[in-house]
Amino acid sequence: MEPLGVYVHYPFCRSRCSYCDFPIAVVPEPDIPHDEYRGAVVAELHARAPALAGRELVSIYIGGGTPSLARPSDVEAVVAAVRAAFSAQRSKLEITLEANPVDCTPDRLEAWRRAGITRLSIGAQSADPEELVTLGRDHRMGEGREALARAAGAGFESVSADLILGVPGPGNAGKRALRSLDALAGSGPDHLSVYELTFEPSTPLDARRRRGEIAALGEDELEEIYRLCHSELGSRGYEHYEISSFARPGHRAVHNSLYWRAAEYLGLGSGASSFVRHPGGSGERWRNHRSVHRYLAAAPDERIAERDSLSPADLRADRLWLGLRTADGVDERAFEGRSKLLAYLLDTGLARRHENYIRPTLRGFLCADYVAQRVIDDRW
Repeated sequence: MEPLGVYVHYPFCRSRCSYCDFPIAVVPEPDIPHDEYRGAVVAELHARAPALAGRELVSIYIGGGTPSLARPSDVEAVVAAVRAAFSAQRSKLEITLEANPVDCTPDRLEAWRRAGITRLSIGAQSADPEELVTLGRDHRMGEGREALARAAGAGFESVSADLILGVPGPGNAGKRALRSLDALAGSGPDHLSVYELTFEPSTPLDARRRRGEIAALGEDELEEIYRLCHSELGSRGYEHYEISSFARPGHRAVHNSLYWRAAEYLGLGSGASSFVRHPGGSGERWRNHRSVHRYLAAAPDERIAERDSLSPADLRADRLWLGLRTADGVDERAFEGRSKLLAYLLDTGLARRHENYIRPTLRGFLCADYVAQRVIDDRW
């Protein structure tokens, strides 16, 4: 059976972070339409699941937005509906919930565990107070560490933390990054997702950059911070198994690994994306309407905003460049007909051969976007 992941998007937030361009809706907590949104997600699930019959459900990921604002009873209902729709048999099914540190109270942690959550992903983002202000986060410096420590002792099978590198601020950015790494990694997470800050158009953070109030870090400085992160987390026993992902043994993210393997996934909720393969080697991607209001107003079969058809050549290219974002790399046979590309990657030190696999080097991780473009340009 082919593996399948189900992503459930929960769009509601108390406020929008300065760097965020995700499909969210800022709504006062008392006004969140819990019943209506849960009902719409379950209806969409029932409409889409029959076309994906025969897959093996391996993960459910509830992301956002701020899913920790959802009522635990709604989380439990959605998890149960997804499991039932795909007759999930796995006793070790990975079920992840993203959580804001301020929501990680003892009562909620226990309620999420009862709802079936096995893995918690906590959006700490930084342990530096000025960076948190720049990012527009609504938690204070110590709350991320405290949330991680509480979650680590709450009985979840795995706990992950998010960290953003390259936030503009006073002093040495590398030293600030190391302090955050030390604070967050020292709080007991099994997994860390470490992202470089991006200035997305139309975000408040990018507006500040364009006005000259803050400046993006230079490429050399960002590379130094990335290398420091790789070295520091490696010395603490974390495996750097994907460009932005570090895990202790046995704690790789099952759901995210599906994306990197170009496996199928079903996205439910406003702004959620899906990918399925068709017989003959082609495939299709689609994305739901970003607007919560438009999503809720539409019938389940009318919630798709965009569709893209993918040829077998598209999918072969996707599997190749996505695989080269992971430490495992790709089977050398994936380079059939691309001998010049393979030679280029090996000769320039962007990748190395390990038995029958081509694996990216740290330099290959640093140049991943460039490598992806070379793969795409070479595919014909």
